[in-house]
Amino acid sequence: MPPLNPMFTRFVSSKMSTTFKSLVYSSHDVQDCTKVLSLHKYQPQGLENSIVLRTLAFPINPSDINQLEGVYPSKPAKTLDLGTEHPSAIAGNEGVFEVVHVPDNTQVLNVGDMVIPLLANFGTWSTHRSCKDASQLVKVEGCDKVAAATIAVNGCTAYQLLNNYVDWDPKGNDWLIQNAGTSSVSKIVSQLAKLQNIKTLSIIRDRDNFDEVAHELESKYGATKVISESQNNGKEFNKEVLPSILGPNAHVKLGLNSVGGKSSSSLARKLGQNATMLTYGGMSKMPVTLPPSLHIFKGLNSLGFWVTKNSLEDPQNKRDTVRKVASLYAEGKLISPKDEVRKLEWDPNTMSDDEVLQLIKYGITQKGNKNVVTLKW
Repeated sequence: MPPLNPMFTRFVSSKMSTTFKSLVYSSHDVQDCTKVLSLHKYQPQGLENSIVLRTLAFPINPSDINQLEGVYPSKPAKTLDLGTEHPSAIAGNEGVFEVVHVPDNTQVLNVGDMVIPLLANFGTWSTHRSCKDASQLVKVEGCDKVAAATIAVNGCTAYQLLNNYVDWDPKGNDWLIQNAGTSSVSKIVSQLAKLQNIKTLSIIRDRDNFDEVAHELESKYGATKVISESQNNGKEFNKEVLPSILGPNAHVKLGLNSVGGKSSSSLARKLGQNATMLTYGGMSKMPVTLPPSLHIFKGLNSLGFWVTKNSLEDPQNKRDTVRKVASLYAEGKLISPKDEVRKLEWDPNTMSDDEVLQLIKYGITQKGNKNVVTLKW
């Protein structure tokens, strides 16, 4: 690497390093994707004329793991620009950064700003990143770093699922139904819906502590009513109990499906005339099977939802969504996920390459709460 411009080195922030460490991969492995990762140290060129970012936190999402496995539809381009032996890509789609350097020609960002990537495939599993154009970034204000690190996927998904497809009547008895009611997206949907006077029926798996979990979803996150999957699938429940839950003149306008299989079929049967069902996940790995009668006689509109595709097709909508959701976090109207996630700390100054790889492997393989890597600076 050629030496840095002496004028540039005079103005380098004390928080900035010219040596980056990134988790990279050049191949894929469906059986054990942790095998394809390595920690690569390099010195990017052209930092004087780049926006330089210091990583604050990044989640380990299912889509990140699927990319390492080689089965995700959206893939970053592999390149030799990092100085690796084989064409490689930096892992990670989502994360939050602190701006530590801006070139003179960048007016919209300042050192100290907190930003997230506008689009996926940015390569967030890194100590630092750099980019040439501020349009690749979205400034986030008013959030803690865990909320900001997860806003592009969970926050934007929840907001767009609720608001981009259905016209709601805040003065009416409008409802949505969602399965996987304990998921991060479902919790945000419930909170957003309550703010807009939309009622939520959340379906969760049968469990020993059902009443405790249901109470938390209703009292803390704003779900109107929580039911179990066995209730969701029960004909007697749907016929005799559900009408009393929904009340008179209920309009069940939206179904949110991230499970598939029998859960999605039972969910769809509860939807009203000309309702919409959005499938944004398939946790059961079972197909979505819908009776023809729902399409023919009830006018069901069944669509797929992918926030990555939405962002590519309408980047401005992504920017607007991030700002709206961030403002709700800032105003205390949305609960930050910071106390629910499993935080994994990466100390770039003291941890060996092997310790970092073991930390990330743990985050990839450990189930339950969402794993978020926070960097200790």
